[in-house]
Parts: sequence; C-alpha cells; structure tokens
Amino acid sequence: MRSVFVVILVLSIMVTAGGVSVLSSFSSPDEYTNGLAWDGTNLWLLGGFYDGFYEITTTGAVLSQFQPSEPGGTNANGATFDGTNLWGMFLLNTSSPGEVYEYTTSGTFVSTFTCPATYNIGLTWDGSNLWMSCRGNQMIYEMSTGGSVLSSFSVPYTGIGDMAYDGFNLYFTTGAGSSIVEVTTTGIIVDTYDLSGISGSFYAAALTFDGSNFWVADQITNIIYEVQLSTVALDQYTFGRIKTLFSD
Repeated sequence: MRSVFVVILVLSIMVTAGGVSVLSSFSSPDEYTNGLAWDGTNLWLLGGFYDGFYEITTTGAVLSQFQPSEPGGTNANGATFDGTNLWGMFLLNTSSPGEVYEYTTSGTFVSTFTCPATYNIGLTWDGSNLWMSCRGNQMIYEMSTGGSVLSSFSVPYTGIGDMAYDGFNLYFTTGAGSSIVEVTTTGIIVDTYDLSGISGSFYAAALTFDGSNFWVADQITNIIYEVQLSTVALDQYTFGRIKTLFSD
C-alpha cells in the first residue's frame, strides 16, 4: 500500500509595532509649535507665530521668554539645547537655505551658520553635534556647531519635521503622517509610532526627549503632549509550503 504524508511548513516571524501612551498635556503659549527643547528641568518652545522662545514648565506655565535679536525672528522652526545654550532655526522662505542661530537662555545672540539645503525644519543635539532635518530634499544632516556637514542620509518621508535624540537613536515627526519615526544615526528606520489615536487630525510638529519620555506638539490644536513610546512584539505567520512525502 502506498501512503501519502502531507506536511505543511509554516514560518513564524516576529514584527514590531510602535505604541504611544499619553501621560500629560497642556496648551502651547504660541501658535505653530514648531520647535521643542529640554534643558534638564524645563521645556523650551520655539513658536512659529510670534517667532519667540518660551521657557515653560512640564505643566505649561511660562517662566520666561524672549524674542531673538538676530535675525529678527521670522519663520521659526526646530529648536534644541546643547547643555548651555539654545539653538533655533529660521527660514526666510521655503526656497532659501535657513539660518541656525545660537542664543543664551536669556536671549543673547552667540553664533550663526547657514543650513546646507532648503526648507530645514527639525533640530536636535546628540551631546557633541547638531542634527537637522530638511524637508526640501528629505535629508537628515549631522552638523558641527560651526555649520560643517559631518554626515547625512535620506529618509523616505516627505513631511519630516522636528527632531529628538534619546542617547541611542534619532526621532523625527511626520506632519501629514501623524507619527514619530525612530531612525539610527546611519539612516536605518527602526520603528514608527502612530499619533492618530490621540487625535484623528494630529499634525505632529515640535519634538523633544526629556531623558524618560517624549514631548510632541500637535500643530492643529496647539497642544503639547508628554508621551511614552513603546515597542510591542507581534507574532505573525506567513504562508507555508506544502511538502508531500510518499512511502510504499
């Protein structure tokens, strides 16, 4: 008698999905919340409507503010803090390279350099150098404080926004995509965290990391959220192969 054995081979793979938990929130003191920075105690907002810096507590109270004396404050975008001073990015228009300006926390102008491309939006500090996102060419640049390009890579997102660094990887917002994207410093996409569960029309703009959690601003509602990002492993199965065995 001839026996037939059918063996189904199923391949199990692990994938990840980014989760977002809201811990707190408050209304921004300025419209167009384009830049956020963390100084170790408080947040600094760079608003795109009044183009000024605001020092704010984690509950939203404004402690201090200043209007940049250079370049006069127009079209403010990304912001970061280097442990001593603030850095902010300003655009004359979307077709011209932006300018990065360094200020003391009391508003005194320190230095400046011109961005390497057009429509530069996000800014963060990694402990040694600046990182800048450019919506004009979908690039992320590692920059010295003097404006030299140290490295760069492209990202497959058209609406890249402000940036953050957690000590290991970079993060950037995608406005139309309502998400935060995690990427290595060499350009490998690690994870994507969906913010649409917070608000269906969430337009992710300013972003920073406080050592434990992230702070992200919704440009539609001008609300700043403290969020916790987590990676959840999901067990999924692909189609298997059917192998037929014969015996007599």
